Amino acid sequence: AAVAAATLLGGGGGVGLAGAGAFGEVGFAEGRKPPWECTIDGDDCSETQCCSQPGSQCYRKNTYWASCNQTCTPGVMPGDKDGSAWSCETIGPRAPPPCSWEGESCLESGCCRRIGFKCFQKDSSWASCSNDCESLSSSDPEPWACKVLGGDLGVHVFEKSKHPAGTSLYCFTVVTPKGVVAPGVEPGYEQTLLQQMKDHGIGIYGCNATGVFEGQRVSKGGWQSVVNTDIFLHVWTLVRENKTYLGYDWTVKADADAVFFPDRLRAHLIGMGPPEATPLYLHNIEFRFHFMGALEVLSQKAVDVLLTSFGECAKNLGHNGGEDYFTMQCLDASLVGHMTDFTLLDDKYTHGRGWNLFDINGCDNPAIVAFHPYKHVNSWMGCYQVAMGIHTPEDFVGCDFRWHGDACSLNSPRQHAGTDVKPSNGIIR
Repeated sequence: AAVAAATLLGGGGGVGLAGAGAFGEVGFAEGRKPPWECTIDGDDCSETQCCSQPGSQCYRKNTYWASCNQTCTPGVMPGDKDGSAWSCETIGPRAPPPCSWEGESCLESGCCRRIGFKCFQKDSSWASCSNDCESLSSSDPEPWACKVLGGDLGVHVFEKSKHPAGTSLYCFTVVTPKGVVAPGVEPGYEQTLLQQMKDHGIGIYGCNATGVFEGQRVSKGGWQSVVNTDIFLHVWTLVRENKTYLGYDWTVKADADAVFFPDRLRAHLIGMGPPEATPLYLHNIEFRFHFMGALEVLSQKAVDVLLTSFGECAKNLGHNGGEDYFTMQCLDASLVGHMTDFTLLDDKYTHGRGWNLFDINGCDNPAIVAFHPYKHVNSWMGCYQVAMGIHTPEDFVGCDFRWHGDACSLNSPRQHAGTDVKPSNGIIR
């Protein structure tokens, strides 16, 4: 059965520990079990006696086998290869209906898809999901009972498995011709960076398989981000149509300006030991919601769930923010668990004031899997060379003295000599 050990966090908007009280102050509606404790359709449910797919029932075939399905007809089932009959005895309860999005009635489901929301009852005929009842009752002239029927299904965190997943990687990036650029960065820089990676077999070209998809110019959002959800919704449909991801354990979406080391990611995955054949993704940085889009790592099963869920997530979560937050919310709402490795990504956007786009300090940290952003070929390659021990930050010109196009070091006092010739890569000989 597709069941893996996990620690559950949250539930009903609260935060708890595994075991008693793990579902926070609200928990599940009566009779509902966490779906990750149950069995997917087609697998043996003799032990779990419950099904993860909404509406499925565990049916017994014989003493040795029982399976989750929507229906069961006693006798020999069409397509059953061994030709033996099913008794169709039911084991355990039928899986309850799926949890509800806001705007839908949660009276029957008793739970909410969005993390942090609760199901509030208005009366005997309606209940709805929200983060508080006041937001529902204040816009309704009729009174609300505001009885809490249940919460969300929690966020589950997978532990190191005795049966870990492999480490094969399908890596892709999105190139945006003449996209949004920072001061001093040339439009079209992504194509130059990718060509450099391809020529040297580094970055995404160090993965087992590589894909490059074309995006389009986007608008700026809040907090130095861009509104790019629609573009990545389209790109993920191309990933689905391409089907390459199906042949690999992990799918990695890496920004072109991320200095990414696939071998380091493989080493991290071996150390983490995520369970095989399980939908999960990786939290990658200790900042805000712990998931930033410069390096998104999803298991093959998680991509399956994401592609299946995109439609209803787009309908209910909206398109007006960054794709990383949308992706995380969609995965969480679709009950995809995660593991955490805060050394996957070092992103300058989290450093606060004073950072420099061309600075390569910090790239000498051997624990980091990807450094971001490095939008010029000299700074990208400079960071790569520092990470590989080819150069040190002290080899670079100080950022206060850099020429246009130079990689630099904020800690370096070095300046160009009068005999240096432009253009330069920032390395002082």
